[in-house]
Amino acid sequence: MRQSIALAIAAIAGVFAAPASYSHARGNSTMQGQGDFFWGGAVQEGPQGTGWNFVQGSVVVPNFSGGDPRQSANMWVGIDGRYCSSAILQTGLVVYGDGSFWLWTEWWKNVMQDYQSGLTFAPGDTLRFTVHSTSYTSGTTTVENLSNGEWVSQTYTSETDYPLCETDAEWILEDWTQNGQPVPLYNWGTISIFDTAARNPNRQVTAAGADIVNININGYILTESNVQSDGTVSVTYIGPN
Repeated sequence: MRQSIALAIAAIAGVFAAPASYSHARGNSTMQGQGDFFWGGAVQEGPQGTGWNFVQGSVVVPNFSGGDPRQSANMWVGIDGRYCSSAILQTGLVVYGDGSFWLWTEWWKNVMQDYQSGLTFAPGDTLRFTVHSTSYTSGTTTVENLSNGEWVSQTYTSETDYPLCETDAEWILEDWTQNGQPVPLYNWGTISIFDTAARNPNRQVTAAGADIVNININGYILTESNVQSDGTVSVTYIGPN
């Protein structure tokens, strides 16, 4: 996942609109590089043709405050990107150490982007992330605020340069890079992605039984991930980075 961030500072209500007075540095987000691994969480793997075309999970919006705005936690759900490296269809939420937010959507290897319309949310609200591929080159991402009934959606079509494989279903906390260096992680304690689901034409599963992955940078493991029997994915920051 790559990103070009222009972040509108969210007010306490967490309203997202056009970029305003605050912007974070441009950066990149990558699963793996030079022995480092930038994902913590869970990945349901399948052979080519598994057909994971729907992935879903929910988070409670964290309440960060008083921290360094360069630090962050980036939580998302997605299709592909671990063993299928040609594309990822994903959506998620970045929470910065100063309490600001960025709600984003992406068909990687294109850049991350804002949703075209705003979504109102605040710390403590429950957001449900959904990605749904309708073909290897088309799909949608959706974020719903289950606390107030609002939602936003983005449709992608004809992404022929970056086709999906539909072999990986993911629930992730991620560290991205800026200028080739990992972005400092905020000490988020434990963040859980719950009510997880992954679907193909033949079955639906949760994250239970998925491969567990952890952020590992410069030989240091920075997260401790686990998956409960109900499919809840919990990622604990054990830093530092």
